Amino acid sequence: MGERIVFTIAAASALASGTLVITLKGPFRATVALIGTLLSVAVLFLLLLAPFVAAIQVIVYAGAIVVLFLFVIAYLGERPVAEIGDRLGRYAVFAWLAVIALAVQGTVVLLTTDLPGINDDPAPVGDIGSPEAIGRSFIDTYLVAFEATSLALLVAAMGAVMLAKRAVRSEGGR
Repeated sequence: MGERIVFTIAAASALASGTLVITLKGPFRATVALIGTLLSVAVLFLLLLAPFVAAIQVIVYAGAIVVLFLFVIAYLGERPVAEIGDRLGRYAVFAWLAVIALAVQGTVVLLTTDLPGINDDPAPVGDIGSPEAIGRSFIDTYLVAFEATSLALLVAAMGAVMLAKRAVRSEGGR
């Protein structure tokens, strides 16, 4: 019963913090909300009996990557928000209708599902969170996906640096 309470709190916190990340206007506050999201996900990993993944989540993501985000925000400084018209504003009602329809559909599916395990207590799992099991997964099963993800992250980091450099130069910076 306690696990379900902790899961509910961590999941609600992750959803609320994630929503704040995309709705807050200030980049610093959004980054702090991102830290809350990443810490909530780490708690969820602990509940899944994956302490190694939870530790990596806190150390790598909530620690190193968010510190990098904060460094970039501090380096670029506070910038005024460009006031351009919302070209898609007239379609906002359709977006909200789609969100409501998906929420209703998801609720109906969850309430009427016959999948085993949805309403049962979770079954004990094997060794899925130890460093050895994770290393074997990366080397054996998911090697291509792991390398593709690392390549995508490298390209994204390079693109972010290039975009930031272009923005600084266009404002007469370095």
